[in-house]
Amino acid sequence: MFIDQDRCKRCLDCMPVCPMGAIVLAQKQVHIDYEACVECGVCRRFGICKEDAIRQVDEIPYPRVVRAAFSDPLEAHANTGVGGRGTEEMKTNDVTDMFQAGQIGFSIEIGRPGLGAYLSDMDKVVRKVTSLGGVFAPDNPVYPLISDRSSGALKPEVLREKVMSAIAEFLIPEEKAMGVVKELAAFLNAELDSVASMSVICRADERGDCRFLKQVKQAGFAPYPNGKVNIGMARI
Repeated sequence: MFIDQDRCKRCLDCMPVCPMGAIVLAQKQVHIDYEACVECGVCRRFGICKEDAIRQVDEIPYPRVVRAAFSDPLEAHANTGVGGRGTEEMKTNDVTDMFQAGQIGFSIEIGRPGLGAYLSDMDKVVRKVTSLGGVFAPDNPVYPLISDRSSGALKPEVLREKVMSAIAEFLIPEEKAMGVVKELAAFLNAELDSVASMSVICRADERGDCRFLKQVKQAGFAPYPNGKVNIGMARI
């Protein structure tokens, strides 16, 4: 994204529109701070500029295009062909039977509007989860960025790319999951430069109870529960 200086009238109406505060006034010209910009496209889609001065290059080069893939909901990931930061499995219907009894699903999200996150922080998360034995969801857009499956290291060229947010999704055996919750909570608080949130997903029993959720509460955590009820649209 860039601002066409020949079209820009310096009205400054676009500045509060950017969720990352990347549109700035400097030397009597309105610019986009390319380090802060995550290529989310909000400024252009909002249509705030009557002069059509907010423009996009014909093709965002790699690795910068990774910013758009994680930050612009209309941009598809090159490896998955879909947009968004996580998998449909986690967000909507249980379509692939990923969350089986005896397995706990985890997600770690870094960044948010107004702050964002560098993928160097996601590199730390993936390395840590790998060391804990996590099995990553292969259709999650973070997974193709891993260059070394044994260590969890991400591709070095993407580490300095800033995104609005990114999510890692993985599975842990239930008998190990409580220990992983505790270790990851301490790690996220100590090691990351951005904000982070951790979610756990468990399959309820026939009574609608989740044993693991009770364990989380007993350990002193205060989870905010989100229920997901499938009504038969996922599978026949």
